[in-house]
Amino acid sequence: MSVSVMVGKMLKILLVDDSEFILQRVQHLLAGMEQIQEVRTATSAEEANQWIEAYNPTLIFLDINLPGKNGLQMLKDIRSNKSIDPIVVILTNNTLSGYRNECMQAGADYFLDKAKDFASIPDIIVETAEKFSFKDRSN
Repeated sequence: MSVSVMVGKMLKILLVDDSEFILQRVQHLLAGMEQIQEVRTATSAEEANQWIEAYNPTLIFLDINLPGKNGLQMLKDIRSNKSIDPIVVILTNNTLSGYRNECMQAGADYFLDKAKDFASIPDIIVETAEKFSFKDRSN
């Protein structure tokens, strides 16, 4: 009988954006990353909420402008739900107003600008996997 030791946590990721282009772009960045178990996508707040309940993602990439409820309100709802504790990355074009501060105060772990911060996404995946791996070992 062989026992394999997993290095790092296999992440379950939920991408929430109403732009198919953005969803595909992020999925392309994530393709082949060994830290990822699975990636799901949602194009509305309603669909995202269904995935959050059913999937309990480790990491959520969340746009602010969504059909239905906006991403900031979703972030607040996620943080008020004590049965889940995902890492939340706001990925938005709304970077010039007070959104960054508002999102960080509401509990976002990262705030990325769609226009220039895509290169940060793989690093966030690695950091998150390491963080969760450390949590698992300390339990």
